[in-house]
Amino acid sequence: MSFMDSFYGEKNLYEISHGYVVLIIFYFCIHILLEAVYIGCGCTPMAYINIISILIYIGLYFLNKTEHKIIVAWCILWDIFMHAVVATVFMGYNSGYFFWIISLFSMLFVSFYVPITNAFAKGMAVVYGTLTIVAFVALKYLADYGYLPDKYVPSPGVSGVLFVANAIIASSIVVIQLIVYSHHMNRYNATLKRMNDTDYLTGLYNRKSMIALFNKEVDRMDKGESGDISIAILDIDFFKKINDTYGHNAGDEILIDLAGIFRSEGEGKYTVGRWGGEEFVILGSYELSYDDFCKELENLNKKIAGTGFIADNNELTVTVSIGAAHYESGMTIVDIVKRADDRLYEAKETGRNKVITRRENLLD
Repeated sequence: MSFMDSFYGEKNLYEISHGYVVLIIFYFCIHILLEAVYIGCGCTPMAYINIISILIYIGLYFLNKTEHKIIVAWCILWDIFMHAVVATVFMGYNSGYFFWIISLFSMLFVSFYVPITNAFAKGMAVVYGTLTIVAFVALKYLADYGYLPDKYVPSPGVSGVLFVANAIIASSIVVIQLIVYSHHMNRYNATLKRMNDTDYLTGLYNRKSMIALFNKEVDRMDKGESGDISIAILDIDFFKKINDTYGHNAGDEILIDLAGIFRSEGEGKYTVGRWGGEEFVILGSYELSYDDFCKELENLNKKIAGTGFIADNNELTVTVSIGAAHYESGMTIVDIVKRADDRLYEAKETGRNKVITRRENLLD
């Protein structure tokens, strides 16, 4: 998996089989326990109905190995709903199976295992949510007016234990789903922020983010804080020729490999962002003097020139030209960037593969 795949390519949980496997195994175990409860209580109808549920989960386990994961999720929800309704009818309202109906409403709209991504799914969610509410109200009404059968209702003591157990398990599932959902959304929001702040191809900061960092540094200097602001613009020499000769995939590989060099060489010393195309911008640490920043640029230039790049199965030598500037009192970020850009132009016009840090090239 490439860097950008791992960075941006996180799959939604409903696309991953493992998430459904956990659900299937969990509810399968619940139904095994319920089978013992129904047999122990002498509720023959529920014992037979529960066997059907067990078989359903065995089937879902194998169905989950195919591409029909959304069907698996909906089958789980419908099984829980039907089982909760029928169990309330046969085991009595006081056994607490209606708690599962309450939890289903949140499981539908909070759960990220059942994505609501199209009109059909939205319609299904509305129907399902409406049925859970209707079933809950109807069961309460039937219980209060004595319309539910009492032939298989367990003793008050057993009903009390089942009431507490169902309440705890159903509510715990809702709480766990809320926690996991919150964690998932935090990760999702963090991913969105990274996508907004970084370049897709290289994973480096994008132009917008670098400008924000520049302005932050200028504000710091305007407040009289110590340190320096050093900026450089780096351009890959003859990058168009690389694309024309070896293809754009080769060019992308060069950009990604360069980003790796920037990270390893610049850690703790400077921050690099993609300025656009084959241009990158470098912001030095405020603790780094401009002279030291220029030395780091020289080292970076030599490091790149001495690296053998593999692009589309071809070994290439890549060089870069760099122009640098630093903050002087009264300058704006536009002034600093323009001065660095002018020096980059000078580096390219005077032979490339060099660093220009002042009017004269001190590093020649």
